[in-house]
Amino acid sequence: MRKNIICLVAALCCMTLISKAESVAVDDFTVKQGETIQVTLQLDNEHNDLTAFSMKMQLPAGLTLTAAEATGRYAGEIIIGNPAANVFNIMGLEGNLATITGNEGALLTLTFEASKSFKGGEATITAIEFITPERDYVEADDTSFYVDYEQGQFVLPGDADTNGIVNVSDVMTVVAYVLKNLNTSFDFNNADVNGNGIVDVVDAMLIVDIILGRN
Repeated sequence: MRKNIICLVAALCCMTLISKAESVAVDDFTVKQGETIQVTLQLDNEHNDLTAFSMKMQLPAGLTLTAAEATGRYAGEIIIGNPAANVFNIMGLEGNLATITGNEGALLTLTFEASKSFKGGEATITAIEFITPERDYVEADDTSFYVDYEQGQFVLPGDADTNGIVNVSDVMTVVAYVLKNLNTSFDFNNADVNGNGIVDVVDAMLIVDIILGRN
């Protein structure tokens, strides 16, 4: 047992952790529901010999990271790991010991896709690590950014409350609109199921038909 502990301590001593000196950031941005957007991940770094990196990005519900591409600062391969609970692992592999050039600027171009029901939220980047050719690890502080949304121009007939599904809540929303007692999200085009330019009790009945599969 004592021998195993000594070996473990020796292994940890060989893996040097350099103090945090790198800064990763994504600016807040706005995306339209149902559309994609490209933004950059910025890196300010003091070390000039970083060859690989990894980080975890947790996104709000309804937002997906579909692609990550290296800018001219990095020649390595970029991989997005399989997401779990909307957490995406981003890795930069050090093909031919590619190093990150310069000390500031965009490192990655990220492509995000928002669902038709995306309502915005905060994203976080954690477990940020860079690696040097000597296998030293350089950490960066966790960071976050906010993703706002714009309502998309698509039409989902019957989805009066704009939550992405058609159910009894939409019937109640249309009724509240007709009675001028509306206190929730409302999309006129979705609510106007028969397309006659008026939202009334007929549309509420048509939404019931959609729910029951009679449309």
